[in-house]
Amino acid sequence: MTDTYKPSKSKVKLRRGTLVKLSDGDYFIKEVLNIKEVLLQKVDSKQIQLFKISEIISSVTENEPQDNLVSDDIQAIPAHKLKAAEKKLKAIKPLLELGPSASSRDVKIQAAKCNIHYTTLYRWLRAFSSTNSLVSLVDQKRGWSAKNNRIPEEVNKIIEHTIDTYYLSKDRYSPQFIYNKICQSCKQAGLKPPSQSTIYRRIDLVPEERRLRARGHIDIANNRYSARAGKFPNVDSILSVIQIDHTPLDIIIVDDEHRESIKRVWLTMAIDVYSRMVTGFYLSLDAPSITSVAMCISHSILPKDIWLKKLGIDLDWHVWGIPKKIHVDNGSDFTSDALRMGCKANNIALEFRPVAKPEYGGHIERLLGTFQEKLKALDGKTFNSAKSRASYNSEKHAIFDFDSLELWLTNAIIEYHHTKHEGIGVAPATKWEMSVEGELEELPRGLPDIPTDPLSIELDFLPYQRRTIRSQGIVWDGIYYFSDSIRHLIGAIDRETRKPRKFIIRRDPRNIRHVWVYDDEMKCYHKVALADPTLHFTSVWELNEAKAYLKQRGESDYNQEMLSRAIQNMNAIQEQAAKATKDARRRAQQKKNHESKVSPATHFENGEKDQPTSTTPSESPEADDWGDDDDVVIFDIE
Repeated sequence: MTDTYKPSKSKVKLRRGTLVKLSDGDYFIKEVLNIKEVLLQKVDSKQIQLFKISEIISSVTENEPQDNLVSDDIQAIPAHKLKAAEKKLKAIKPLLELGPSASSRDVKIQAAKCNIHYTTLYRWLRAFSSTNSLVSLVDQKRGWSAKNNRIPEEVNKIIEHTIDTYYLSKDRYSPQFIYNKICQSCKQAGLKPPSQSTIYRRIDLVPEERRLRARGHIDIANNRYSARAGKFPNVDSILSVIQIDHTPLDIIIVDDEHRESIKRVWLTMAIDVYSRMVTGFYLSLDAPSITSVAMCISHSILPKDIWLKKLGIDLDWHVWGIPKKIHVDNGSDFTSDALRMGCKANNIALEFRPVAKPEYGGHIERLLGTFQEKLKALDGKTFNSAKSRASYNSEKHAIFDFDSLELWLTNAIIEYHHTKHEGIGVAPATKWEMSVEGELEELPRGLPDIPTDPLSIELDFLPYQRRTIRSQGIVWDGIYYFSDSIRHLIGAIDRETRKPRKFIIRRDPRNIRHVWVYDDEMKCYHKVALADPTLHFTSVWELNEAKAYLKQRGESDYNQEMLSRAIQNMNAIQEQAAKATKDARRRAQQKKNHESKVSPATHFENGEKDQPTSTTPSESPEADDWGDDDDVVIFDIE
């Protein structure tokens, strides 16, 4: 990775026509067969091959990359511009809820309500649909040129009448029947029928509660939408809501080098409330923080295939995608500005758990309890009370190091995914697949969009500060950072205030040997290393220990060189004491973990992609027939 990086908020859909770049050439997705497999057609031939999605997911790309897709850091956007963007989002929200069924008339009516020209509303819709990010609605120098189709008003009336009369009835006609009925009515009226996918999307936009009640499923509707203890209301599909929480695991682990006990590990985990799938997790020897949350959210959103391969696990974990809502408690790590703005940048609603509201459930608490229970079968378990532990010596029996515990936990999560869940009646993996591919009264939701820029997701949630850039570079916690890439930012003046301009600086507390500086003129980040690379800093925690060490010695006026020497001295003392004290071994293991610099996004760096080797070729006379344009439009409006 170069020292200059331009983020992207774009997403890619796994659907017919999507481009896949593999080592032997470019392919288009011919058909998504199911949650695990796709048919690909090579661009320069009619050859069709069968691939596992896990083999090609890291190679999926935009058909026509757009240079003008926004790359702003949301923190760098002036408040008045962000407020204006939020007003735009509020204006188009009714049309977003209508989705593909929004007609030209709908747009014009909404434009009149908002007292703006309807072409402006179209432009906002197209901009937002490119990224699904609030940032895309901030005033840009250039617009978007996506083409949209429109459903004629006469056809739109036929669709609405047929759905209301036949689909939303106790006769429970199938979507196929509805499509055939609409085609028949259109032909009788001398109109061109819409595509089947358009009708299916239109049916899918009917609110589930209305659909269930109109089709005679009163009990199911009451069960799903009437709030009561143990149920989370208004969750109707995968990624509607994920819950995140932390817990210290009831097991003692050992350090890598001496195989001696170093106390317990913290687990941060996320669950999809609808399917009960674990969407992501993060293990750490550090207490819960915004970093724990950021790493868990990144792991949750990104595909798991490359990461599983690096762990040596040949199992499936087909979960990725940006959730609509993240539900958390009111801890300080969840109320940080970095989390709030990171969610806003990715169009995620952040919701805090209401006090004394059991109907909102405790899905994440029960999930964490499930894995705590599994730990009781392992050596080094601590139980949850001294009475339960009795004479069992947890430290003596500890055998798991950090990496092996992560490996065990990953396998345990995948086993959980394929075990029947009493709350939903099927295994979580089955529930997820049913939502993607369609189940009973529900239309297929399709696979979630894939973020094309993993690092952008991660940076959105990292801690940040606003700093001026001086001749000696950037100063954060008394540490200096500098590189030639930010030389042009030195002494920059804010055009409005005429004061030194402050830039957004982001940092991963586990690795403070570099920071990310957002350049709002170039719309990119500069990766800026320590001005003095000989310094011994690794993490914020290590730096804070050095400050505490100097304070104990009566040193109050210290600089980064003194802090670096203090860390050297501490490391030497720690090495001597490593075999004697658990705390010293724990700090040594923390340092090793921080130095590994591994985060969810790093698995996608350096062009590392899974390139498939086994394929099933075939020839098809219709290999270049991609169906109606409706399969690839974002809005059926103009």
